[in-house]
Amino acid sequence: MKRGRASVALVGCFLALARPAAARTQTPASANALPADTAVPEQFRSLYRELDATLRLAAQAYPFNRGAARPLGVPYLFISPTVLRSPASDSAAWRDLLATLDAFKAMRMEGVSVMIAAPFLTVGNPKALIDVYRRIAAEVHARSMKLYVEHFVSPPFSPYALTGLRDDPQGKKDFLDMMEKEVSLIYTDVRPDYLSLVTEPETLRRWTRLSLSADEWAMWIGEVAAHLKSTNASPSTRLGAGAGTWEAEEFVLRFAQQASLDYVDFHLYALNLNGDDQLARLSTLIHKVREVRSSIAITVGEAWLYKHGAAEPKGMVNTDAFARDNFGFWAPLDERFLRVLWGIAQKERIAVVVPYFSQFFFSYYTIGTVESSQLPPWPASVPASWDKALESIRKRQLSATGKAIAAMLDDGKK
Repeated sequence: MKRGRASVALVGCFLALARPAAARTQTPASANALPADTAVPEQFRSLYRELDATLRLAAQAYPFNRGAARPLGVPYLFISPTVLRSPASDSAAWRDLLATLDAFKAMRMEGVSVMIAAPFLTVGNPKALIDVYRRIAAEVHARSMKLYVEHFVSPPFSPYALTGLRDDPQGKKDFLDMMEKEVSLIYTDVRPDYLSLVTEPETLRRWTRLSLSADEWAMWIGEVAAHLKSTNASPSTRLGAGAGTWEAEEFVLRFAQQASLDYVDFHLYALNLNGDDQLARLSTLIHKVREVRSSIAITVGEAWLYKHGAAEPKGMVNTDAFARDNFGFWAPLDERFLRVLWGIAQKERIAVVVPYFSQFFFSYYTIGTVESSQLPPWPASVPASWDKALESIRKRQLSATGKAIAAMLDDGKK
């Protein structure tokens, strides 16, 4: 999740690198599930009705078939900065990470997604960080789950933000050399099951101010993927690259032409942007990619319901829209969106789907409470919401959304 817009990917990098101070919130004890809010606040009723109507139509076009083949469910895994700094196996933060893996497994998810943001692995000695990711990979695989790694760059507000890059041939080369060094470390030492070399190239362009074209990216991706595979360091790792549904289609079409690439990745958040149906666009883009290369796999490496109206301003850079995710009255729509997502994946033969804001499988806030009023502005609210989710994970509790998705994925075989 990113968006040069201060968007979703921005959150992933944010979580991977810096965690603002946020008070821990207390989750009240309950039975096995935490109920969602039942009343929609007046200021959101029009938007709620719009999204609800769109999702009801989408559910007819993309019904989820419980008995049919389905994609791997690979939710985003929050990694506490405490784990990255001091990954002691007996620490509370490490126990929370393992408990989160177990909670996803209990929901019948088949893997987890982790974001690694440049230049995190090229600042100083990367060995300690690589060791942490290797340990995480081992824990994921010990649970017979898959590890999906998305490589990106640090957001502009991060202390590791890439600044001062020259938008000329040498500046581009320096940047791409650094990116290759990082993905090579991930491929060789972490050995994930999936590794996305680049996603959301238009976001990268805004954040780095480097005018890398679709052809330049495609050439780099093809060469790097071919080189990595030639080393045979991790022959089971699938290599991919992609873009957001709102970005220019030329990126994914050029990427699909690279014979060394195993999959093309898409990010999906909005239902409609400026009159453009993003669900239909995803389907169309997948068909176009397969016209270029019929055998290439497709993944959806980031997805969550963007609480944003079709005619609402700011498009994918509306931080207010992302902040709306926190509140439980959206739970029925989150459930429906995810069901539609799995339905699209079944219809279009998508291999992997990544529900990105996966903390809401465990808890939401109730709007209008003192607790919710103390949430910091988005994206600083993201780690706060994960603190709340961890309270529920420790108690083995699911939110209404988590309970519904676990039931949806229960095919009686696990």
